[in-house]
Amino acid sequence: MSAFIATAFAQDDAEAAKDQWRKVVDQLRPNLGKLSAFMDEAETDVLAYMSFPAAHRAKLHGTKSPLERLNGEVKRRAEVVGTFPQMWRSFTS
Repeated sequence: MSAFIATAFAQDDAEAAKDQWRKVVDQLRPNLGKLSAFMDEAETDVLAYMSFPAAHRAKLHGTKSPLERLNGEVKRRAEVVGTFPQMWRSFTS
């Protein structure tokens, strides 16, 4: 199911994405009425990122939130350093 819906996100421009979204919704409508109604309502919000230039879309439509990216970067850098003696003293005092 997700691969079927994802075909709309693989389009090159906003118009093609909207057309593909409509095709997917229309094919789902006979068997999955609630899902197709939800997709009808969500279309504008879900495809909003397609109005940006293609180079920016990868950043907008990633799966990690900025906070998750920040936490991952802190963890990566902390592993390199190993320990933070000054910080540890302030937490234990």
